[in-house]
Amino acid sequence: MKAKNNIYPVIGSLLLLFISNACTEDMTIKLNDTEPRLVVDGQISTDTTTHLVRLTSSSSYYSNTEPEGISGALVTIQDEAQTIILEESIQYPGYYLTPSDYYGLPGRTYHLTIENVDIDNDGVFEVYESESRINPVAPIDSVRLEYESTWDLWKVLLFAQEPSETKDFYSFSIALNDSLLTDRYSDLGFVDDKFFDGNYAGGVWVQTIDEEDMELTLKEGDWVKLYMQGITEEFYLYLEALEEEVNFKAPLFSGPPANVQGNVSNGALGFFNTYSYTVDSVQFVR
Repeated sequence: MKAKNNIYPVIGSLLLLFISNACTEDMTIKLNDTEPRLVVDGQISTDTTTHLVRLTSSSSYYSNTEPEGISGALVTIQDEAQTIILEESIQYPGYYLTPSDYYGLPGRTYHLTIENVDIDNDGVFEVYESESRINPVAPIDSVRLEYESTWDLWKVLLFAQEPSETKDFYSFSIALNDSLLTDRYSDLGFVDDKFFDGNYAGGVWVQTIDEEDMELTLKEGDWVKLYMQGITEEFYLYLEALEEEVNFKAPLFSGPPANVQGNVSNGALGFFNTYSYTVDSVQFVR
């Protein structure tokens, strides 16, 4: 086994030598800019709060500027009971906000409509739509922190009863003393229930606190809060596709990253996500 493992440094050295000798001519690869597309990032949950839908325009691969917010759009959300018009933030162009007392209900389907938008600047307004249902979520019994010495991190463990009647999908986010640590889709933990459907989740590892990576230090008495969200299968698959695109790919010459298909019509990028959630906390003791 040891001899077999020693083969790889030799192969790697030969490969580098071949590449350095073979590739002697400078090459410039030109990537053509594509037509701009609408990018939608919207969420409705069962929390009573101001929810938002963010609209931006896509940019070229090598762009290093913040996405441009799309102002002046007519953004509405409709369910079985009502239709609301979101107001654009004065301070943050492209952010469209619900009233502060708005909340979603499990079992309802929410329809997003975006109008008065001309992304391709052809003088004709486009219409974009998306639809998503809020699935219920079971309550959390408790949360526990467990130190993992192998990787020098803290595991966030979930204890909860998983319902057996439905096919369920979950995402997990964490906060430290009410400061959210997982504010990007790539930070979310997510799982389906195929391995524990209808069973008790007795200490399932669902999130991680890596103090070095997160540039923080857990202190005695800190509160760690775990949010468990009941998400749709479509959003679960979207998170899976995002993870595949952002993680390291092998072999070396795999294809380039690609835009992940969301759930908004008319060629838009992004996702309109609806979810229910439950939350529990644990106090940190070293």
